[in-house]
Amino acid sequence: MSSSLTLFAPQPGAPGVPAGSRTGVLVGGLLNLLRAAEPPIEVATQWLGSPPREDSALAATRRSAGELRSLLQDRSRYSLLLYPQVPGFGGWPDASVSALARRGYRALRARSLLTRRRVIVFVHELPVDAAVGRAVADGRAAATDAKPIHAIERALFRASDRLVVPAGFVQPIQQRYGIDISRFRTVRRQPYLNQASPVPDGEPPIEFESGSVNFFYSGTVDSHVAANFRAILKSVRNAPQTRLHVCGPGRDAVREWLDELDAPNVRHYGQLGIAEHDWLASRCDVGLVLYPAEDPYAHLRPTLKYSAYLANGLAVLATDLRCVSENVRADGVGQAMPIRELEVELLRWATRPRLWKDAKARAEKLAPEIRSGTDMHAWIEEIAAGR
Repeated sequence: MSSSLTLFAPQPGAPGVPAGSRTGVLVGGLLNLLRAAEPPIEVATQWLGSPPREDSALAATRRSAGELRSLLQDRSRYSLLLYPQVPGFGGWPDASVSALARRGYRALRARSLLTRRRVIVFVHELPVDAAVGRAVADGRAAATDAKPIHAIERALFRASDRLVVPAGFVQPIQQRYGIDISRFRTVRRQPYLNQASPVPDGEPPIEFESGSVNFFYSGTVDSHVAANFRAILKSVRNAPQTRLHVCGPGRDAVREWLDELDAPNVRHYGQLGIAEHDWLASRCDVGLVLYPAEDPYAHLRPTLKYSAYLANGLAVLATDLRCVSENVRADGVGQAMPIRELEVELLRWATRPRLWKDAKARAEKLAPEIRSGTDMHAWIEEIAAGR
């Protein structure tokens, strides 16, 4: 008899959840893995709506109550939740919503203790830690009210039978909420499980100008990474035979910097669909991870960027972030170092391809492993086996 599972998550492609976003890629990939499991798992979905920005506290409470009701009434053997996009929370840290969610999660725990039902929470973000980390790196006070969110995390994580987390999240969650270590399942690399259809005819509507070395940056270019990004722009400008290809939000700011720095060998493509993103990435040589090392949260997570680069066969140059650095060394796909050293190393890589050729070859060999979600198989196999 097969196991049954309901995934509670935002729907990729729905308003507020672009299919190519971190959440969209993760949800789509999780579904592919769950549906391909052996022995087979009966997979159902319960899509969560994105709350409107102008939502009132009353409307948020009603929506939270409806989502919690669906969760409590779920008849599957396993309920899989994707935190922080979970039933009952909806990103609204209002006191009434927080209290309602906590009651709902405690009821969920009580029900699971009385039945054979199991609750699994996949934690891909810790919103308070993320906000505090950005604030520390930016030299300002965090504006996030941590109390209601920590209260929700405590109730939800304690209600779960298993927590699937990046390895760097184990210590803060365990210390903060007293979760027994046996309930954790860890992933070393953030899963990049894109199974998007290929670009029609193999050629997207992108003008691609190749250089002697093609660097690639995927992600938002905002104030958090601005200093490191501008430093890299100066290095690329000094290697005019190379190209830097950038995609993601923040196009206007980058264009201003390009005009200011006179860097004609850099192009920002804007936000791309998944297939176009991977088409562009696969034609490059080196992917860049530029989060500031001053952000303590950036050291806890392996970052989806890293996995996306490996999935497309790119060598990696990264700032010295603990989890990313450990993965780069373990996978043998590049270098991680302080930003000032990285500026110089990029110029060396720009003129000496032998410095990155072996790393790129290893990334190309790892690409099928990354896309197959090998890091996720152990805990999914537990579900398939009914454990």
